Amino acid sequence: MSYKIIEAPVISIQCDWNETLRSAKGEAWVSCKYRGQNSAHGKITSQGLSQGIPSLTVTDNFVVDSISKSTIQIKYLSSSTLYVFIAPDRSYNSAHNKSVISCDVTPNGLCVSACTDNKLQVWDTKTGVIRRTLEGHVGNVYKCRFFPSGIVALSGGADMQLKIWSAETGQCPVTLSGHTAAITDFCIVERGRNIISVSKDGFAKLWDCGMSACLADLVNHKSAINCCCLTVTSGNIKIEDPEIASSNREIGTKDKLLIVGCEDGGVFVVAVWNRKEIQSQSLESAVNCITSLGDQYLVGCQNGQILMFKIGEGVNEPALCWFESNSAILSVLCYNEIGFFAGRADGSCTYFDVSSDHEHRIQLTGPDCDPIYDIAFDGTFIYTACRDAVVRKYDVAKVIESIFMC
Repeated sequence: MSYKIIEAPVISIQCDWNETLRSAKGEAWVSCKYRGQNSAHGKITSQGLSQGIPSLTVTDNFVVDSISKSTIQIKYLSSSTLYVFIAPDRSYNSAHNKSVISCDVTPNGLCVSACTDNKLQVWDTKTGVIRRTLEGHVGNVYKCRFFPSGIVALSGGADMQLKIWSAETGQCPVTLSGHTAAITDFCIVERGRNIISVSKDGFAKLWDCGMSACLADLVNHKSAINCCCLTVTSGNIKIEDPEIASSNREIGTKDKLLIVGCEDGGVFVVAVWNRKEIQSQSLESAVNCITSLGDQYLVGCQNGQILMFKIGEGVNEPALCWFESNSAILSVLCYNEIGFFAGRADGSCTYFDVSSDHEHRIQLTGPDCDPIYDIAFDGTFIYTACRDAVVRKYDVAKVIESIFMC
């Protein structure tokens, strides 16, 4: 094993720290834990406000570097790691009454979200008001996304169907059927004339939306496929023409690579154009989520590992591995090609920078140990979907810039 494993400590803070520390003698717990070791615990106490900012005392080798209305920076003295905690800019709890398992947002202020009581909603991120309830799935929706237009949505789930919706009218003009088990994830190809779905049946299917037809099976695996993403080929990969000419209904796939992650730990990179496998990995843990990051891709695993692989033939080892907690990685989102957010089963959602070796972390607070099932970005704000039925919005840009780009 020649790749680098990053094992920085995980610093955690009480989920409502931004509220409790604003009152005199208000307290919040804080902890620091290296994976496989016991936690160190401390307490932050407010001595009152000075110009609207709490004056704090801290116990047990913890140091508060700074605090503002929505952020607090904390170090543990025996570590060089700095954690910046960001409180939600806004929390939305009116769209759902049960666990929110998927969400997506547009720059124009729309959110589509799905929860475990089979509710698929389109709502306004400025007001929180529900615009449309999208009805038609039989069973839970596991994934929902907007097409690039921002006015059409796609969903898939337990009923083995993909549905295309008008976010403006709530109507469903297209239903795609063909999987024999629940649909777990999908990708939209360019503007959306084609989409790719993956399922617990082990298949990845390429669809023609206009004809409501399956054009090809891209992957046929023995195990359930949990996740997928699309990326564009780089100069080091040559995609040959297919042996059998593709349909003229297949648009924009010549330079596309499909990456899928499986329940048995398998990861496969497939050229969509000619259906040929470019790269494969066999990991020791189930793959829950996956995303591309430039000419690399990130894999989030059930055992808590985040692995980064370079795309290319013959690549068998990750370029980097983050293994700081045993809590399962449930969601991962690339952020501006310089880093990524990872949501865990323990309720943490952490930003990791890949452009440098330092061990600083940014963590989004609010959930009280409830899993983060999905993460979305509207170009300005980060949104998280949580088991506590809340979608939270965070303003992260200035904090990331100040910590990692100064």
